[in-house]
Amino acid sequence: MTMRDNQETNHLALSWAEIDLKAVMHNLKELRRLASRNQFVLPSRPDAQKKRQAMDILAVIKADAYGHGMEEIGLLLQKQGVEFFGVSDVKEGIRLRQIGIRKPILLLEGPLPYFAKDIVDYHLMPTVCTLESARALNAYGQKVNKRIRIHIKVDTGMGRLGVWHEDAFDFIREIDKLKYLIVYGIYTHFPVADTDKDFTLRQIEILSQLVMRLDQKGLVIPYIHAGNSMGLSGYRTKVLNLARPGLMIYGLYPSESLMKQVKLKPVMSIKSKIIFIKKITKGRGVSYGQTFVAKHDMTIAILPIGYSDGYYRDFSNKAFVIVKGMRCPVVGNVTMDQIIVDISEVENPKLGMTVTILGKEGKASVTADDLGNWANTINYEIVCSLGHQLMKKYVS
Repeated sequence: MTMRDNQETNHLALSWAEIDLKAVMHNLKELRRLASRNQFVLPSRPDAQKKRQAMDILAVIKADAYGHGMEEIGLLLQKQGVEFFGVSDVKEGIRLRQIGIRKPILLLEGPLPYFAKDIVDYHLMPTVCTLESARALNAYGQKVNKRIRIHIKVDTGMGRLGVWHEDAFDFIREIDKLKYLIVYGIYTHFPVADTDKDFTLRQIEILSQLVMRLDQKGLVIPYIHAGNSMGLSGYRTKVLNLARPGLMIYGLYPSESLMKQVKLKPVMSIKSKIIFIKKITKGRGVSYGQTFVAKHDMTIAILPIGYSDGYYRDFSNKAFVIVKGMRCPVVGNVTMDQIIVDISEVENPKLGMTVTILGKEGKASVTADDLGNWANTINYEIVCSLGHQLMKKYVS
């Protein structure tokens, strides 16, 4: 839910996510700069090259734009000239159409055959990995006399969705026989782009060889893509003409190694308010399990955020928040809807004071990577979890 969705009650939110739309625009500019380095030159038939499109951006806004709000982010990116959007499934695609997204929307999950009507009626672009889905789409296309653009996913090593690359040539040629389908894109996905460069380069080579083989048979596919955030920024290539960033749109890095290449601005901050302040004497324990016992007299603050809001129990006795520009430790176990923070060093704390859970305040910061490290997870999961649960406020 966004604060714009419910103006009558948004003032009641004591913990919320702030989404910086200017940061999104800054990050998009940086991603376009990276994408411009990859000029498409695939040795192939000259007429095939002419049919290929110039480099474009496909913005991945699945999972509610990684917790940042699919509607707001989608409309902003469309206004900024983004030509393609990527979502998980039919439900997300319909949601974008209903709010006014007019650009092509790629469904990154392979839909089941019975979604053919919705896909065609809402002008969505499905990923096809099975003949069953292809035939269902073709049959409905014939029924309404409409040709449907599809993308085919090729598994070059991810081991998830997609036709195995050894079978892809024959599969695509079979799909090409279906009169009401247009193979508009072909793509793969990188599972180890941040850890295994040789494996990733081999994936690119496999996809390139497949595309050249199809070209030679006269089956020219306009868009070829594989470059997720890490692939786009970590690999310069001449065989891909559609960049597919996700995480980096939101100002987060898939690898620390990229921080020197591209300057991103975090889009999400998480804020809360102090609802209670009390003194704790030496020897007293706090929260469930009494996992924290005061070693000296201290002052604590209670914040209304917990694991029901996406703030993990794994943060117990590990995480920090920022109070008046000072990092303060979370003490005791995180509970369902509250955490306890040691504010002994904070001068003159007050009820209702705003606290930064994720973000920067003065010289102090708590990043999504910090939270990920404390919970032994990745920054993707942090923003998805917090953004999904908390009310969102958009600032520009």
